[in-house]
Amino acid sequence: MSLWLLIGLPLLFLLGVFLNAIKDMKRIEKELPKYKDKIREVKDDEDDY
Repeated sequence: MSLWLLIGLPLLFLLGVFLNAIKDMKRIEKELPKYKDKIREVKDDEDDY
């Protein structure tokens, strides 16, 4: 039984982390069009490298 706990609990934790990340990603994708006018283009200076 303890072997199942050692294997199962970390897997459940990782599954929860991934599901939470996917849920947050979907929420951000829905909210992003509201802020589209505030996004500015970043000019990349190639001389800095």
